[in-house]
Amino acid sequence: MKKLLGSFLLILLLNTIVEAQKIKYKDLFYLIETGNYKDSDPLLKTYIKDPKNAEEANANLQMAYLYERQVAATDVLFEAEKLVMYVDSALYYYNQSLKYIDEKEVTKKNEEYYQAFQRRDIRTGKFGVKLADVQFDIENRSKALEDKKSKVQELQIYYTKTKTTYQQVVGDFKEIKADYPSETMLYLQSNDALLDRIEQLKVNANMAQKNFEYYEATLKKIDKPGYAPARHMADIVDYKKDGESVADITADNVDFWDFEKWVDSFKQGVKEVIVPLRTELIEYDQALNALEERIMTDSMAMTNRIKPMDGVLSKLREFDDDPMPEHLFKYKIADIKRKSNLMEHLYFRDSSSINYQLNVAYADYKYLNEQDSLINILIGRNLLEDSKNYERFINSQYKNLEGLQQHLKSSYDLTISEKKRSEDLLSKLKERSKLLIVITDSIAIFEFVNIGLSKYAPLVINEELTAGLYFSGRKPAAGYFALITDSKTQEMKVEFKVDNEHFKKQNLDLINTMLAADEEGHFYYVMFYIQIPEQEQYAASICKIYTSDGLAWEKDLKLDTTPLGLLINDNTGDIIIEYDMENYLGDAEIPDRLVLDKKGVVK
Repeated sequence: MKKLLGSFLLILLLNTIVEAQKIKYKDLFYLIETGNYKDSDPLLKTYIKDPKNAEEANANLQMAYLYERQVAATDVLFEAEKLVMYVDSALYYYNQSLKYIDEKEVTKKNEEYYQAFQRRDIRTGKFGVKLADVQFDIENRSKALEDKKSKVQELQIYYTKTKTTYQQVVGDFKEIKADYPSETMLYLQSNDALLDRIEQLKVNANMAQKNFEYYEATLKKIDKPGYAPARHMADIVDYKKDGESVADITADNVDFWDFEKWVDSFKQGVKEVIVPLRTELIEYDQALNALEERIMTDSMAMTNRIKPMDGVLSKLREFDDDPMPEHLFKYKIADIKRKSNLMEHLYFRDSSSINYQLNVAYADYKYLNEQDSLINILIGRNLLEDSKNYERFINSQYKNLEGLQQHLKSSYDLTISEKKRSEDLLSKLKERSKLLIVITDSIAIFEFVNIGLSKYAPLVINEELTAGLYFSGRKPAAGYFALITDSKTQEMKVEFKVDNEHFKKQNLDLINTMLAADEEGHFYYVMFYIQIPEQEQYAASICKIYTSDGLAWEKDLKLDTTPLGLLINDNTGDIIIEYDMENYLGDAEIPDRLVLDKKGVVK
């Protein structure tokens, strides 16, 4: 079976060769002349391979034309090697043609194969073919092919260089973004090494654009190259997203990222903003340190010498919306204000005014509370990342990251210690402010007094005075009145009798108070009253007290109904107790008020 198959293939091959040998060039030329290249090209190649036909002049010329057609049909970019091969083949056959096409060839076969070269002779007027015309055409075609070959090879160089250099630029840009994922990091962490990298990016980008210009110019020199790219430069606006796509330089519209423009903008930002900003941060920190040192050495308040940091921070926030130096500065400013406040009130503890001491202590605690919040924010930050963003600032002011961490740790410890001290002092002053004190006695001046522990049961407390009932334990209940001074001492205190039948410890919640005073505050009227059980009437105790001389008089009263107000007649000095007649429920007719003269006598 194998022998039969082999014999069949051998016979088929021999027939093919025989058929090839039977090709008549005249018939083959007809196919070529009529443009039937699909059929003629393979036959021509077979024909010329035959050693007998290798020196056939016109066959060599037609082979040159064949390869020249293939040159024209080959892509100048993606099939450059094939195109060069076709050019070389065409040139080879053109050279062969020049060897074999002579005067005899042209004269003998011009009507058959060289009609394309027929020209009218100017002298004779007859048509004919000249060898020189044929040779001239071949030489021109050869030169054109050599030129195209040279330009295609040159085009390949710039095409490759453009792709390579631009890919390198995009790759370098991606690496920069990998190392500096945000513009905040890019600008704030910029240093000489980064600037060198970015400058090299610009150099490479410029080289890519130059190569593209050469590539574009070379394309224009090639006849019908099949490409006519139009360059478009796109701005890098979004640092995180832009600059990563590689341009297709074979497209009609070639989109390049404008890396050179971006680099110039970045370097300008570093030079004009970042470098001066770093200096401003260092100088501002040094200024705060100097103010704190001045406070400690000269015992002077420095709050009014703190320069606003809005200008520095507004620039900084363009790159970092949560800058570490801002929190550090705020902490230092709070510390300067707190220490300045203490310097302005250096001897506040020696003051007799408890209110004054309280105000200073409250302010001190407020600043410390603010410092506590700020130092905790600083401690809780990613200081390693901050050290990258603010390397020059940290190295200048704190030597290194470890120095900054130690500074924050000591500041934290000091703040906690000072806050504890301030809390203790504030607690003591608050407790002290709740009492009017003399050596042997103290009046509570706060609500919800524990009556079991205190002799005084306040019924009225305001900024100026307090009044209530006094239970000594040895005597019946008495009323008391005292002015509240800043020193919280009993500088003016009066005790007076009250209706012991109705004013008792067990019914304190039912007792009400009314006060009246003249405009100058020279005297006060104090009235306690309580409704008599199952009656419309009220039991009342009223007294008049001079702030200079003490108790003027005291008196128990029966009021016909609920008192509405306690008024002083400025003309007569009478004290008027108005009744709430709208809500009166009794049957008897009663006056709408009770009037006492300035000595307490009922009118």
